[in-house]
Amino acid sequence: MGQQGSKQPEARVLLLGLDNAGKSTLLYKLKFNSYVNTVPTIGFNVEMIEAKRNSFWPVW
Repeated sequence: MGQQGSKQPEARVLLLGLDNAGKSTLLYKLKFNSYVNTVPTIGFNVEMIEAKRNSFWPVW
């Protein structure tokens, strides 16, 4: 049998905002931890971001 609590918690986050608000920029900043030059998105982006269990998320 598996150990209790062995599965890592999962969260799904939806970023909503107006055109040119920076949603893709924020997404790629969180994923790659650096600035990525993006072009306007047509449609939507789906990315998986793995975070350490004790991650610190700065709020600005």
